[in-house]
Amino acid sequence: MNKLYSNDKTSAIDQLAAECLGVDSFGLMQLAGDAVYQHVKDFQKLLVVTGPGNNGGDGFVIAELARQQGQTVGVLTLCDVMELEGCARLAAEQYQGDVWTIDEVELIEKSVFDVVVDAVFGAGLNRVVAQPYRGVLEWLNQMPVPIIAVDIPSGLNGNTGKVEGIAVKALKTIVILARKTGLFTLAGKDCCGEILYEGLGVPESAYHEIQSDGLLLSTRMLQQITQNRSHNSHKGQYGHVITAGGQSGMLGAVLLAGKAVLKAGAGSTTVVTDSSHANLVPLYAPEIMSESYAEQSGSLVLFKTLEKKAADVLLLGMGLGQSTWSKKLFKSCVETNLPLILDADGLNLLSRSPVVPTQLKVITPHPKEAAVLLNSTVVEIQQDRYQAVKLLALKYNCVAVLKGSGTLIADAENVWCCPYGSANLATAGSGDVLAGLIAGLMAQGLAVKKAVQLAVIWHAVVGEHSRYGLSMTATDLLETLHEAWGNIS
Repeated sequence: MNKLYSNDKTSAIDQLAAECLGVDSFGLMQLAGDAVYQHVKDFQKLLVVTGPGNNGGDGFVIAELARQQGQTVGVLTLCDVMELEGCARLAAEQYQGDVWTIDEVELIEKSVFDVVVDAVFGAGLNRVVAQPYRGVLEWLNQMPVPIIAVDIPSGLNGNTGKVEGIAVKALKTIVILARKTGLFTLAGKDCCGEILYEGLGVPESAYHEIQSDGLLLSTRMLQQITQNRSHNSHKGQYGHVITAGGQSGMLGAVLLAGKAVLKAGAGSTTVVTDSSHANLVPLYAPEIMSESYAEQSGSLVLFKTLEKKAADVLLLGMGLGQSTWSKKLFKSCVETNLPLILDADGLNLLSRSPVVPTQLKVITPHPKEAAVLLNSTVVEIQQDRYQAVKLLALKYNCVAVLKGSGTLIADAENVWCCPYGSANLATAGSGDVLAGLIAGLMAQGLAVKKAVQLAVIWHAVVGEHSRYGLSMTATDLLETLHEAWGNIS
């Protein structure tokens, strides 16, 4: 897996890379500029927009390379060149082409250029972009040509993926030396476009002394799901999942999860739900067994499947609600010794539980549920998703999945980021399918962490590449899960 780094590791990585390549800081800047230039060398007319730091210095290097190759190039600098320091100042002094200042923005004819190179702010930006910079970034986003961002789109927080008031919307982002955590979550995907990595010839193994802040999941991992099964096998070898939830009127959610359990390859599942619709389950999905959880003599009895201990994993929460029935079903489930996965209203009830169930293995909150679990707010969760998912994993002593753009997974030691997925997945029931996939993979004997990683990738890849696009429903997602294998790269 590729490693992710926060901004505070950038200086150490740059120093290590310079030593590894045998160059000084300016030599490293020239190498970085040349690497980005390779992505714009085929454009005839370039506008390079530079800012006050080393990211701006990279921009001047790119501009000078383009000028030397006979391309038409101009630099729009957003700061006084005389105020630049170090390598950035040296790069600006070596550039021999046209320069416009921030006061001359309106004089630049947008239609003249084929491409814009965004080299304004680097990954270290951690404050709201103020005027006059804000106005320039807005102006750039209105350009009728592609924008190529150097290392990170200006205005995007490299740690968190938060837009600091305004951010450039790039067609491509050329990442230099270190993949920043913020590029792959929250607004990262909207701002970065296609993310391309340039390591400058420094092997990632050289960074072994620098602790990463996350790991990037890959579709290649999905090959672990498709490993051949023995012909001489039967459903009993692939696990049985109890899929519990669905208070009266909420059958759909638990039914979607149950179907996903089987689609993931589990041998069987029993949906435990309200008595008002338990008998309807086989009509919608004859492959699924069903059982009602109903009140008898003033108390709710343990359902038969648990009494027989005939299950490997217990998935709870989809359509569960927060009624008296819901709370009693929750209590029955958390008192078992089965590996437990909590989703949806199961998470809301967990937040009010006096103790964390010892058998709890996985929680799958979206930002609002995460806020409830951490006594926080959605805004605070989204401002630093990496921190939030780590807190969830530590507080509840399990593998935590923080859903959203760039879904994050954490245990007590590590964070993993899924760079796949799209707004196609913003549809009712999508999360129920994900929960079912996790449970189905766990039931087959995969380690908890591995099952979660594979389920998240699988779910995201199918959603992103769905032929239904924004018309995709959770049922469509279920019916096209097999298409993931065509997107392994």
